[in-house]
Amino acid sequence: MKQFDIKRFGKLARWSLVNDKKYFIKSFLQVFAILTFLFLFFTWVMNRESVHSSINAYETCSIAVIILFGTTFILGSSFMFYSMEGKHDMQNLMMLPASNFEKYLMRYASWILLLPLYLVALLGADALQYVVNLMVGHEHVTFVTSTLVDSIGRMQQDIPDDVHSMFWNSLWLLVVWFHSLYALGATFFRTRKFNWVLTTLVIILLTILQAWAFPYEEHVSAAEATTTDILITDLVALCWTILNFWLSYKLFCRQQVIGKFINW
Repeated sequence: MKQFDIKRFGKLARWSLVNDKKYFIKSFLQVFAILTFLFLFFTWVMNRESVHSSINAYETCSIAVIILFGTTFILGSSFMFYSMEGKHDMQNLMMLPASNFEKYLMRYASWILLLPLYLVALLGADALQYVVNLMVGHEHVTFVTSTLVDSIGRMQQDIPDDVHSMFWNSLWLLVVWFHSLYALGATFFRTRKFNWVLTTLVIILLTILQAWAFPYEEHVSAAEATTTDILITDLVALCWTILNFWLSYKLFCRQQVIGKFINW
């Protein structure tokens, strides 16, 4: 069978969207409820008698949004099978007339489809807190999204121009590397809902073992690192990321309906 066919993948995508509709609606409502509660708590319940307290409240909300989307991006690959309730859903997936590569891409893309829903939930919760704060007569009312944009702009200005591009490239590679680890954990551990917990525990354990086996006597700051050091580190992280995704796909191809603690 051809590994990837655009028409066949389109049919698979439509089938997945129909079957995962309940999961997407549930995820949207959960995020909308959480953001609405956080926004109203920090901008309404907390003391907002001064401009300073108002700024702090909205900045706290913007930090919560950054944490939400950052966590979703890093852990998103571990959500591959969240919409699947049991072994029957896995059986249906395995019996679909599509290649394993197409099925893996569709399962992986399920977390990407959550991002626009979370964005809509953010805008809706932001508009709701704005209306509520206006109705109760609070002063210094603004939007969380505008505060978020301003915070990101100030953060970019704080980074020196000579390290700006390298900093962001290395940061994104680090985030994508962690993302690939959770993709590997999603197909390695059998548990669909809590594979991210087990993956996190493994990462912590490996970090502790590395610190014990290779203790650092001298710490080199980012400012002291040369361009060559940064490029080599980024290249290693990129190769490791590709390897993690490749292993994740290979483990996905070995998926079995029978229950095991790990997929091996």
